[in-house]
Amino acid sequence: MHLTLQLKSFTAMAKCITAPAATFVTSSDVWTRYVAPTLPVSFLREFLWDGRTPARGVSDAIIRSLLPALYGPGLILELGAATDYYKRFAPSCQRYITSNISPGCDIQLDMTTLNLPNHSADSLVSVFALEHIYDFAAAINEQKRVLKPGGRLLLVVPFLYYYHAAPEDYFRFSGPALDRLLSPLRILVRQPIGDRWLLLAEMLHEKAIMGSRKGRFSRFALRCLALPFLFAGLKAHDPQYAFGFAYLCEKV
Repeated sequence: MHLTLQLKSFTAMAKCITAPAATFVTSSDVWTRYVAPTLPVSFLREFLWDGRTPARGVSDAIIRSLLPALYGPGLILELGAATDYYKRFAPSCQRYITSNISPGCDIQLDMTTLNLPNHSADSLVSVFALEHIYDFAAAINEQKRVLKPGGRLLLVVPFLYYYHAAPEDYFRFSGPALDRLLSPLRILVRQPIGDRWLLLAEMLHEKAIMGSRKGRFSRFALRCLALPFLFAGLKAHDPQYAFGFAYLCEKV
C-alpha cells in the first residue's frame, strides 16, 4: 500500500510540475560543447591514504559536471540507486527521487518494467546499474518510453571494470554498443571515463572493504607502486581503455 501511494505521488507530481515537454535550466547546445573534468593533483594524496579508487574519483567528477544538465522545474528520477550517494550531488532545491527494485530508496521500481506512465519523466539517472540487469535492452527501452519529449537521460556504465556483483554482474558496454542501444535518443555527450594509466592504478588499489586479504602495509605498498601510473593518467580520457562511459541523451 505504501509503495502504491509513493508511485501515485511521483506520477502526480510529474504531471503537475512540468509542461508536456520537459524543460531545463540549460539548453542542449551548452552540453554539446561539454569538456570533461579530470582528476586534480591533490587526488594523489587521497589515493595514497586509501581514499576513493581512481575509477570512483574520476566518475564522481564527471557525474558532478553532467548532473546540472538535468536541473529544472521537474523531477530527477535515479534508477537502480544503491544509496542516496548521487542524490547528494544535486542541490537541495532540486527534486530528486531514488529508486531500486529492493527496499531502501525513495520508491521501488524494476528497471525492466517501470511502473510509470508513458512520457511521464523529465529526467532519468542510471549510474553503474545497467550491468547488473540481465535484460538490459528492456531497461533501456523502458527509459526511452517514460521520458517526456525533450526529457534527458544521464547513463553511466562500465567498460574495462572489475567484476562487482550486486547481487550479480552480467555485462560491459562499449561506445558503439551504447550508440545503438540509445538510438533514437539524441546523444549530447559521449564521454569515456579514464584511460590505461588510471586503469593500472585502479588494479593496484586493493581495499579491504572490496575483499582484499592483503595486510595494511602490503596494500599501501601497492598504492605507492601505482602512483606513477595515477599521475600519468590524471588528465586523460581514452575510449579504448576507459573504465566506463557517461552518456547524456535527450528525447527528440
